[in-house]
Parts: sequence; C-alpha cells; structure tokens
Amino acid sequence: MRTLILGGGISGLMAARVLHEEKKDYVLLERCPSPGGLTRTVELGEFCFDYTGHFLHLSRYPTPADIPYANLDNKDWTQINRLSSCFVGGKFVTAPIQYNLAELPPDLFSVCVDSYNARQTLNGSESATFRDFIVSGFGQALADLFLIPQNEKTMAISLDRLSKNAVRRFFPAPDEKLVRLGISGNQCGQPRGYNSKFWYPTTGGIGQLVEGLRKGIDRCLLNQDVISLNLREKTVRTSTGDTIHWDNIFSSIPLNSLCAMTGEGELARTARGLTHSSTVSFNFGLRGALPPEFRDVHWVYVPDRSIPFYRVGFYSNIGKGLCTPGCSAVYVEVGMPSEEIDHADLVNDLQPRVIKGLRDLGWMEARDIVCVAIHVMRHAYVHHTPYRDRLVDSILAQLREAQVFPIGRYGLWDYTSMEDSLESARTTALGLTV
Repeated sequence: MRTLILGGGISGLMAARVLHEEKKDYVLLERCPSPGGLTRTVELGEFCFDYTGHFLHLSRYPTPADIPYANLDNKDWTQINRLSSCFVGGKFVTAPIQYNLAELPPDLFSVCVDSYNARQTLNGSESATFRDFIVSGFGQALADLFLIPQNEKTMAISLDRLSKNAVRRFFPAPDEKLVRLGISGNQCGQPRGYNSKFWYPTTGGIGQLVEGLRKGIDRCLLNQDVISLNLREKTVRTSTGDTIHWDNIFSSIPLNSLCAMTGEGELARTARGLTHSSTVSFNFGLRGALPPEFRDVHWVYVPDRSIPFYRVGFYSNIGKGLCTPGCSAVYVEVGMPSEEIDHADLVNDLQPRVIKGLRDLGWMEARDIVCVAIHVMRHAYVHHTPYRDRLVDSILAQLREAQVFPIGRYGLWDYTSMEDSLESARTTALGLTV
C-alpha cells in the first residue's frame, strides 16, 4: 500500500518520518528544490533570515527533544521568554495591550478604561462577528485604538466578515480579572498568552527544525509540483509529466488549492468559499546595533493604518547566531488580500514604502541596509468566516472517502502552531499504521 505525501513542510516531513520508522511504503513530493515549506531559513551574506517569524511554541511536550520523530537535541535550542510590545500613541506598551492598559499614555488610558467600564455584554449569538467579540470584551475605545486595526492589517480582511471564533486560543480572551490588574498596573510587563514562552535554535534559524525532521527520510522527490489529483483513478500528475499511483494521500497543500487540483466540480465550488490573506516579509540586514528602545525586544505590533506593515520583528534579539556580531537582522510583515499578491509591485512600490515607514518612525535608516530578502507567503492567515467550519467539514469528509487526509495548518485550513501541525501529521500517519 503506497502513501503519497504532498508537500515537504514540517507536517509533510513528520508524516514521512512516522511512515519511515513504521517501515511503510511512502513517497513525499515537494515542489521546491529543498524541503521545509514556510519553515525554512536562508543565508544571505552575514545574515540568516527565516520566512518571517517562526517560533516553536510547545504545550504537549516539555522540550524540543521530547517531540516524537523530530530528532532534536535540546543543546541546540534555547527557551525564550517573549518580550513584545504594541506601538500606540507614540509609546511602546507591553503585549497583550488589553492586559497592560496602565502603560498607555494618560489620555488614552482614561478613554480606554471608561470605554471598558461601559462595554455591552455580548449575548451568545451565533451570528456575532470577531469585531463584536472584541468590542464587547474590551470596549470600543481599545478596539478602535488597537485591536481592530491591528487584526485587520494582519489578516487583510474586515473583522465584520470573521466569526467570533476567528483565532480561538491565539487571541487573548476577555478575562476581566486580568484586565483590571492591567488597569491597576499590578501586572504591567507580564507576558501572557499561548506564546509567552517559545523555543528557538541557538545558532542559525528555524530551519534547524526541518533538518531534524528530514533525517532518515529517503523517499523525497524534489521539484515535483503536483498539478492534478484524480480521486477516482488514484493518480497524481506532476509538472514534470510524471503520473504516480497512490492508495492513500497525506496532503499539507492548502486545502483550497488541493480541491482545485481534483477537478471535482462540487469540491472545487465548495473550496472557493475558503478565503485567506497573504503576507510579504521584508528581511533587512543592517549595519550596527538596533535603536536602544528595541534592546531585547522580539517584535512590535503596529496598528497605525497609515503605515504599511503590521509587525516588525528583530531576529538578532531572538537568536544571537543569526547575524555577524555588530550587525542586526530585522523582519517586517505586510498583510494583503490574497487576490492582490500577484499584482503588487514589491520592489519598486511596497519596499520603498516599508523603508519610509521605518525611517519616519525612527526605527531604521536606509543607509544602514546591507541586504534585503523578500519572502512571499501566498497563504498566511486562513479566514475563519461564519461558514468556514461547514465548508471545511464538508470538504474533509469527501476527501477522506477517497483516502485523502489533509494535515497541517493549511491542509486543515486552520490557525495553528507548528506543534499543532506536527501533531496532526503524527497522529494521522500513526492512524494509518494501526
């Protein structure tokens, strides 16, 4: 029985590792010249750049070495206490902002507290939007100041089009006790949320995770872009003209793209209802140290709609082995609707606007730029619209009838951590071996 694994990102590699260890027949097809998907690191001169910020958040396993099949050694990893902030009112406020309100400038603090006290409770309506959830949980003022613009810039969609369950555990819940503590100033600066701690390689970038996963995998075909998937004949056709037969498929290909490949009318029509954003990451290698205000800061959220980017991160504060001493490495993320990504002029339009925004904020000078690497993530954030669950459930049921099993963040069309993606692949692959 042959299993095809479509996509050589971390979930595809995990599935391959399990099948390899269980001595099952498998072939992994990866469209790129090397595996890794979006979890990869590129070296450019004196700098290492990830495909934007990729950090290993663990909840099931205590350390990287405990992740099954991953071949990781804890001596190669460091656990980091997150230090991130939100830039509002010309001031850096510890993230999550909703639990550190006392750090706001006095005028904004008063308005946000009054608005929080006057907030209206959200009844359990199934039609409630993500915007409704935010306003009822934290008040209109904080919603307008930060929470709405930040999330709309990130996900490139109006929050009125997303359900109240849009990001689930990845968005801090409206916990009144924590909000009140933040108002009193008794917990200011305390990291909160699922990513308050994360693991990162001591040297190099997140590509170290891929190196561990790929060990021992001997049936990985690179530069094999799947262009069609026949569910009835159980074949795939690749861009090289090859036709490959299969009994089972594990797919980490984005779910909407996978459905389009099948040529099945109902599947394709259903999948057209799935939407997502794209992200462009500008990676800058800089001469010299970062400005003093960014000492030890890992990333900063930028809600101002007049500024093109939604987040600025500092690789050289996250991993000391990511650039030559005396230099700095920075990533800047811009969200855009997926339908616009192919028409955007990244080099002549967007990049100059990003650099201007950084310069206007006083965070970077163009003369200090040594190199730039641009990474495009066509699928960045999947949109949890009110009909997302119904569409995904229908698609997954049809695919599983044909012995096609989606895995990972984009295969399952969800907003998940790297650990979640790995675990979805591991459990799915083990299920096949029973």
